[in-house]
Amino acid sequence: MSHGKNKHDQALDELELLVRDQYQIVMKNVVYRMPPSRNDAGELDLVGINGDCWDIYEVKSNDGYDKAVSQMERAHLLLGDCAEIRTFYYSGKEKKIVPIHYHKD
Repeated sequence: MSHGKNKHDQALDELELLVRDQYQIVMKNVVYRMPPSRNDAGELDLVGINGDCWDIYEVKSNDGYDKAVSQMERAHLLLGDCAEIRTFYYSGKEKKIVPIHYHKD
């Protein structure tokens, strides 16, 4: 039921419905930390897992591509040693999934 949910949570639910059949495991609102710190390093809106490949999605209900890219770069940097990671932006406004690509220097 989506009554009372904000636009971000509604967009996250829409995304989950779009992609859940593509993965063995789907998790929403995943908080990650970098040991030994006890502080949260960030939160992943949606993670789809197949074997050792993680697809991480950042959801924005309005235009927020640049912020999503920044957040996904951080997640990729901190979690890249854990699995093969691919990152995506989901626009709740446009109902569109966009791959995020990074340029390595």
